[in-house]
Amino acid sequence: MSGKNGGGIEHYRQFVTGMFKRNTAKQRETAIERMYQRLLLELAANRFKWTGLPEEIDPRFLEMTLAYNALSLFYFDERYGAFMAPRATPSGWFNVYDNPTAFTTFGNRFIGKRILAQNAVPIWANYTRTPDTDVIGIYASKLANFDRTIEINSANARQPKIAAISENVKLSAVNFNRQLDEGNSFIQVNGETNMQALSDMITAFDLGINPDTIEKLHMVRTRLWNECMGLLGIDNANQDKKERLVEGETDANNNQTLMMRHVNLNARRQAANAINKKYGLNVGVAYHTDVDEVNTLIMNTLVGQPAPAQGEIGEPTTEGQAA
Repeated sequence: MSGKNGGGIEHYRQFVTGMFKRNTAKQRETAIERMYQRLLLELAANRFKWTGLPEEIDPRFLEMTLAYNALSLFYFDERYGAFMAPRATPSGWFNVYDNPTAFTTFGNRFIGKRILAQNAVPIWANYTRTPDTDVIGIYASKLANFDRTIEINSANARQPKIAAISENVKLSAVNFNRQLDEGNSFIQVNGETNMQALSDMITAFDLGINPDTIEKLHMVRTRLWNECMGLLGIDNANQDKKERLVEGETDANNNQTLMMRHVNLNARRQAANAINKKYGLNVGVAYHTDVDEVNTLIMNTLVGQPAPAQGEIGEPTTEGQAA
């Protein structure tokens, strides 16, 4: 019995003690994925502009809560004499419309409490009451995969062949490869190197890298970004020759984007109306169109187009200037 237990411990030890070698390539892709998660989360959290909120309500925290948790509970806390909008989760029974009859707030010891539905207004992220982290996570992974593929193909385009070598010439081959990586226009060897013997011990294999593949990967990556923007309701800066699209196709794409905006906007507006009715406030929420301009700037950077000059974004065009 002890032998079996010992074997089991040894089997799992490799997973907790780092016995596997570090995978640098996977770490690189993970870093790129985290970058995209941050960028997409920033865009998602900046889509909406709240007005008329009590000064103690932080709109940044509100939108981050909706992005991660899909629910924030708005209520007036008698203990502090102030409005609150913390994280919350449904509690208790659901009524005939599948609305919770109570909520439990959480986050820290100051706001953790159970509140009946009639004493608060829930702010949902959308009608399905689901956070946007699924869209962000999936597309961050896809975009990171394509970015890493582009990096690998770009590196291989610089050295389109690999060499199969014997142990005797390993050091020389490593030195040659290092000099190529450094961008040297010539390879330096010592006078004792037998180049004929060296070439006989090295076999080169063509990787078959086509430079056009890199450009096509960029285009697919851009389309993935546009897909993600559409799912978040952000006007995607379509760089694939939009003028080639017929009017009906362009209108259909715009209508889909507008519908995705209302997926998230309607739930927030419903909550704002309920807050105003219950507490006599004048809270409003609208789609933040500046997000579209920021997304256009990001897309221009991704596809290698020049970014607008400083101060150009958001400035209205005047008569006689190009729109």
